Amino acid sequence: MNKIFLKVTFFSVLFMMCLPTTVFANSSWQWLTSSPKEWLPVAVSLTLSIEIAGILLFATLNKGLGLKLKMVLLIIGANLASFLLPYISRALQLQIFYDGWGEAWNGAFESGPYYIVLLGYLMLTLLVEVPIVYHFSKKHAKRPRALLVTIVVVNVITTLIVALLERRMFYGEW
Repeated sequence: MNKIFLKVTFFSVLFMMCLPTTVFANSSWQWLTSSPKEWLPVAVSLTLSIEIAGILLFATLNKGLGLKLKMVLLIIGANLASFLLPYISRALQLQIFYDGWGEAWNGAFESGPYYIVLLGYLMLTLLVEVPIVYHFSKKHAKRPRALLVTIVVVNVITTLIVALLERRMFYGEW
C-alpha cells in the first residue's frame, strides 16, 4: 500500500511538472506577430493541395474524371467544415461580449492565444473530415481499408505541418 502511494505521488508530481500552467490575472493576450487569421487562406490551400493529391494518388479509387472531381469537391467541403467549425463555435460563444457577428468573428481570432491548429483540432479533423470523405467515397474504392488509412494519414500529416508552420510564424505574450 505504501509503495503504491509513493508511486502515485511521484507520477502525479512528475505529471504536474511536465504540464505547468501559468495564470495571469487582469492581463490580455496580444499577438507579437500578426494573427493566425491572416494565414488561414494559405493554411487551407496548403492542406487542400496535400490532401487532394494524397487521396487521389494513394487511395486506390476507381478511374474516372467525374469521380476525381467529386472527390476534390468532397475534400474541399470537409476541410472547410473542419477549419471553420472551431471559429464559428468560438464566435457564437463570444457574441454576448460583442455588438454583432462580425465583431464576434474577429474576436474569435484576436481574443486569446488561439492558434488555428491545436490538439483538439486534430481530433475535430479526424471526427469530421475522415467520416465525411470515407463515407461518400468508400463505394468507389478498390480497397476501402486502404482508402481509410490514406484519409487518416494525410489528415494527420497536414494537421502537423500546419501546426508546426503556425507556431514558427506566429507568437504572442500576455
